[in-house]
Amino acid sequence: MADLVQPVPIDRALPVPLYSQLKEALLALIQNHALEIGDAIPTEQELGQRFCVSRITVRRAIDELVREGHLVTRRGKGTFVARGKIERPMTRMNSFSAATIAEGHRPGSRLLALRHEKAESEVALALQIEKGQWVWVVERLRLVDEEPLGVSEVYLNLAPELYLTPAELEQEGSLWSILEKKGVALARSEETIQAVSAGDKHAELLGVETGAPLLLIEGIVYTDQGQPVEYHRAFNRGDRYKYSVQLTR
Repeated sequence: MADLVQPVPIDRALPVPLYSQLKEALLALIQNHALEIGDAIPTEQELGQRFCVSRITVRRAIDELVREGHLVTRRGKGTFVARGKIERPMTRMNSFSAATIAEGHRPGSRLLALRHEKAESEVALALQIEKGQWVWVVERLRLVDEEPLGVSEVYLNLAPELYLTPAELEQEGSLWSILEKKGVALARSEETIQAVSAGDKHAELLGVETGAPLLLIEGIVYTDQGQPVEYHRAFNRGDRYKYSVQLTR
């Protein structure tokens, strides 16, 4: 790593903050491929020595690059050049698996939990059922090219005979495909997106710092008869995802 980052002079006479100059210097190294995707950058102490700036200045420059998606911090491992954000258009219903494949990536999942439980108030309201009614819960770690990018929680209001098994979830991958094979016709969904901070559980699963920005996608999926069958929450890494919407006038 020592030969990758040369001590580019920081001009203290310029009316540009030192952290901003350092940020641009590091960004140039990334754009010029002196630092490649997946490379670990030097430590804060090493960067401070090479650029003759304080660790506070280094930390602020790195924080800016992480926030913009150029770098990613992995707990206990360091800071690395990010792969860039995956753009997900919100123009039609697509399962995670189908959307990931369409974007040229390889989807994957790790089943965290599959259980039958009584619906709490929030879930019951979303699915238009009585509180305490039994629902299926599927929790999965979602992977893109083997990298953990999201944690999904899905609540399903299914007929008693339409049970789920870990084997079919592992084999099929796409929950929507499983539902459609069981005769559940999915027609439309309503989605909301908001920024949240990663709690300890999601931070550990996703390999990010506690408090890192996540995108929370909440949605309700309806059948062709207009009945809500699925309520879901997905906690996706803010440094690796962005969503786009096309508007017309």
